Order: sequence, then C-alpha cells, then structure tokens
Amino acid sequence: MERINIGLVGFGTVGRSFYELVKKHSERLRKQLGVELYISKVGVGNPGKKRDLLPDTELVEGYEDIVRDPGIEIVVELVGGIDKPLDLIKKAISNGKHVITANKALLADRGEELFRLARERGVELKFEASVGGGIPVIKVIRESLKGNEIYNISGILNGTTNYILTRMTEEGLDFKEALREAQEAGFAESDPTLDIEGIDAAQKISLLAGLAFRGWVDYRDVYCEGITGITKKDIEFATLSGFVFKLVASAKMLDGVPAVSVFPALLPKGHPLASVRNEYNAVMIESDFLGKSMYLGRGAGGKATASSVASDLGDLIERIRMKAKPDPVGLEGFTRFKLFPQEDREFKYYLHFVTENRPGIWATVTGLLASNNINIESVHQKWEDPSEPSDLYIMVDKARESNINKAYGEIVASDGIYESSKFFRILED
Repeated sequence: MERINIGLVGFGTVGRSFYELVKKHSERLRKQLGVELYISKVGVGNPGKKRDLLPDTELVEGYEDIVRDPGIEIVVELVGGIDKPLDLIKKAISNGKHVITANKALLADRGEELFRLARERGVELKFEASVGGGIPVIKVIRESLKGNEIYNISGILNGTTNYILTRMTEEGLDFKEALREAQEAGFAESDPTLDIEGIDAAQKISLLAGLAFRGWVDYRDVYCEGITGITKKDIEFATLSGFVFKLVASAKMLDGVPAVSVFPALLPKGHPLASVRNEYNAVMIESDFLGKSMYLGRGAGGKATASSVASDLGDLIERIRMKAKPDPVGLEGFTRFKLFPQEDREFKYYLHFVTENRPGIWATVTGLLASNNINIESVHQKWEDPSEPSDLYIMVDKARESNINKAYGEIVASDGIYESSKFFRILED
C-alpha cells in the first residue's frame, strides 16, 4: 500500500492533538483513504525540551529539514504567528509540497501572496481549521454551496469573547472578572487583545467574505469594535429588554458591495445566534437556493482544530491519489474589494447615556435625536442614588449610522452628559 509522508511543524496543543488523531485512527484512515499515513518528522523549537507526550517519530529542530525533505509530500503548519510560518509555508510550497495550516492571522495578512504562489507551483494550500475551529464552514462555502449565490454571512467567530459575554450574562460578572475566568479556563490568552478588540473575528470574517463573494477582503478594512465597553448595567438592561449581547462578525452584499464588520450587538433572545454559549462558535449563511443554514461547533481547542486539519488532510490525499489538478482557492486571482461604508449602513440602536440627575436632560437628548431624524422607540431611566449620575437607556428605530454618530456626538458634548455614554446596534434578523 502506498505510504504518504507528512511533516508536522508545531507540537503544542493543536499539533499534539493532530498527531494523536492520526495515530489513534491510523487503521480507519488507511481503509478510508487507501494509503498509509505516516508523520515522518515533527518540527519543534527545542527538541530537548521535556514533554508529557513525545511523538513516536523523528523530532527535529525548526522546519528546514522538513521543507527540504524530498520524501515528505505534505507539510502541516501548526505553529502560529506570522513571520516564521510565512517563511515555512513559502519554502514548503516552493519545494513542491502541499501545505495545511490553521493560521488565520497569516492568511488574513499574507494569504493573497501564498495562494498565488501555491497556484504557480501546482500545489494546494488548505486552511479549513483557520476559521471556526472544528466547524467545516470553509468547505461549506467552497463546496456544499457551490451552486448557490451567497449574500449574507453572520456568526460568532471568537470563542473567547463568547465565553466572556456568556459569563457576564448568566453569572452577573463584570468584564474584568469574566476575562480573568476565561484566562484561568484556558479560553483566553495572557494578552487577549486580538480577541477582545474583535481583531481575531475580523481576520476570520475577511477570509469567509472573500471566499463567498469571490474577491479579496483586507481585514484591516473591516469595521471592527470589541467588547471592552460592555458593562454589567448594559447586560442587565439588555436582559430586561429581551436581548442578548454577542460579538457578531458579518459580511453581506449591499447594493453589490460587500459590507463587512465586527461589533458587539444586541440580539433578540429568539435569534439563532443568541443561544450560542461559552466557547462555541456558530455561522449562519444565507444563499439564494438553500436559504438560511447554520453551522455550530467548538471554535477553538486542540481536538476541534485537529479535526478540521484532518479533514483537509483527507481531501488532499484523495486529490493526490486521483492525480487531480490543484483546487484553486480563487482569492489570489481577484482584486481587493472596496467595502461598503459603515456610516451608510442602517440599524436599530440602543443608546446608554450617563447623565446628571437633574431636569432638562431628557429634553436635551430627545431634542437632539429628533433634529437628526432619529425616532425614539422606548426610553427607560434608572438610578439607585439620586445624588449619583443617572442611566438613561433609549432604543430607537432604524437609522443611518452617520445620523446616529452625529446625534451621539452632539448629545455627549452637551452639558450634563458624561463621556462614559455609549451606543450599540440591534440585529433583529
């Protein structure tokens, strides 16, 4: 039976899980794929480091031996970061090797270059595990919905922020308490900036948008807000009003132009994404013939990510055995999209003004909203101590974001309104 040699670079949480998967299911994979899979080399930073589990194969330092080995057909990159994996993947592709990666940050930053290089060298660059952990959403977009026109993608693409918001909602924790708990549980990094500021989700939705709309979306152009401004008071009021806070990444076509964004939104409790808890991810896709479909699963963790890496490996081996031409991603052949301006979009909004507790405040706020063509749906004011600042909660009908920004700026600049005020968008569909 034919044997295919694999070079694995990275033996952390995901690398180790992938190694264990291949070893545990070697017989089943052999029967399903018709080849014997063998991880012939594992590249690590320090081969002499003490490890709980040592791979039963050759342990090498770095990746040079792996990318130069003529006997290795497939390189699996599970290192993380950008600079070293970029060099690794470029060298592997240049040496005619297929590559599988889970590195969404690298693909969002340099994917256009890497996909082009893979196409030129006649090899494949697979990346299912880069978005959604174990959810096969990339395969759904590229294969399952190939006959559909996709016009809307929305989802929870970051398990860390979803865990934090779940704990804030269900246990009444404040943001710092929930973040600390997420770190202790292993769901958040010691430096969680990429997650809590929405950057991780922006990188992921940029890849999905590019695949769905057949163009290149630069994640740096994606409108992005994180969850650090959400307070216990915001959570409490949202709950009382029948909403749940979620960090939602979305990409939809508006007037033929992609509108791509990441921001914390209030979802009605009956919304399919509202019930997605803890570290789970979910993606909703709307297409012309299938309509709405939803995909749910663990968005991070060694086993979930290893499952997607193994899926890529199986697809790749089947194509190798059939001697099929490399399956082009398509992203490398298109120009970059210019995205739909965020200020031209329309939403319903929830505004939270922190104000002095005195007469005339309501008149100021409602007057400035009206002068900016914004219609109020409901108003609620709450204070525990009349001598302390008051919380004024307002929900408004659908309005243009530029109008909301203008009204909000004028209100916060008014006498008796504090800069700690804020607003959030409401997503009903």
